[in-house]
Amino acid sequence: MTLTLRPIGAAMSGLAMRSAAAFERRRTLRRISRLSDRRLHDIGLERDWDGSILANEILANGRAI
Repeated sequence: MTLTLRPIGAAMSGLAMRSAAAFERRRTLRRISRLSDRRLHDIGLERDWDGSILANEILANGRAI
């Protein structure tokens, strides 16, 4: 019976890790979106015309985060 539970446990562990990473990413993006334009500029980010956060040219060639 252990042979069938091991892969299920591994799959559940992977799913939990991906869920935790997604949650952390959303929480981080929510905190960054609350920063002022000046503070974003200080850390190398900028706000686009539609409100999305962009990394400046040095960090990511202007790609959205």
